[in-house]
Amino acid sequence: MKQSDFAKHLTHYLTVYLPAHQGAKNNTLYSYRDSFSLLIEYCRDHEDLPPEKLTVFHLNRELILRFLDWLENERGCRIATRNHRLAAIRSFFSYLAVEAPEHIASHEKSR
Repeated sequence: MKQSDFAKHLTHYLTVYLPAHQGAKNNTLYSYRDSFSLLIEYCRDHEDLPPEKLTVFHLNRELILRFLDWLENERGCRIATRNHRLAAIRSFFSYLAVEAPEHIASHEKSR
């Protein structure tokens, strides 16, 4: 099975970019990994997007806002936790802007 662009970029982001280029420590890596695990779980269970079909293009503003609301309202996360998850997502998109700008451009065109 071909790996989705999201899976490919997320794997590189978590295993190469954050530790080697940003010097992220293990706790940061675990936290960011958990943030994306929750996002993937949310997409699978609430957006009908199985992990193997999830692409960067699916991760638009509306989906992320629904995810954040789900964290807060259904999982009972506090605002600080919700914002921490959002920071992980923002960091990933900043990485994409440099490493795969074509994905950011496709998001801009879809607005």
